[in-house]
Amino acid sequence: MLIIKETDMYQPIKDLLESLGFTVKGEVKNCDIAAKRGDCLWIVEMKLNLNISLLYQAMRRQSITKQVFVAIPRPKQITKDFRLAQKILKKLELGLITVALDSPALFAEIILLPAETTSKLGSKKASAILKEMEGRSEDTPGGSRGIKITTAYRERCIRIACHLAAAQENETQSMSAAELVRLGCPKDASAILRSNHYGWFTRISKGRYVLSEEGINFLAENQHNPAVQLYLKQKRDIIPN
Repeated sequence: MLIIKETDMYQPIKDLLESLGFTVKGEVKNCDIAAKRGDCLWIVEMKLNLNISLLYQAMRRQSITKQVFVAIPRPKQITKDFRLAQKILKKLELGLITVALDSPALFAEIILLPAETTSKLGSKKASAILKEMEGRSEDTPGGSRGIKITTAYRERCIRIACHLAAAQENETQSMSAAELVRLGCPKDASAILRSNHYGWFTRISKGRYVLSEEGINFLAENQHNPAVQLYLKQKRDIIPN
């Protein structure tokens, strides 16, 4: 059984924020993560569950900066409770980051931005955090428009799409669910192909599938998605020439 700790979320979040141009440090003045870019200071508070304690902790950080995020492991599926939680976060003017700890890509995504995305840094607390960040040579891992979250199910669909993309670039052209599973795709590949939840797959004959135009466009337009990057990078080894 995989044991997940809060510190496991730190590096994926740090990688995400650094890709956006931030300088990132963990455990700064009781903040799990502090990130600075120009006049912008973001604070991230991490927990394994979205609970009252996390919300209260994040709300307290709003006295330092208006750019405060909560970070949690990505949910296995998007439930009614998760959507309600997003509405509460938006009402509280907090941002949301999810971390795909169950993925080999191990990535973080910004799902919700705080109400304010820029502000001047003038408070004593903000100055203390910035001074602490600037004075460190080493790092310590720290324990509004929405975007579509890459759930575990969505990632399984992405993996299948990348396999089909590799097949269509070679003589194989189409693939069956059994072939996909033998090549490392999820065991529920048959159900995923049949349900075609995102419209990425097209059945061309009994049990055989290719990427639909929507699937081709999705891969082309989402090459910065960490899951897409991982499986597209691997696709040359998926189907031999």
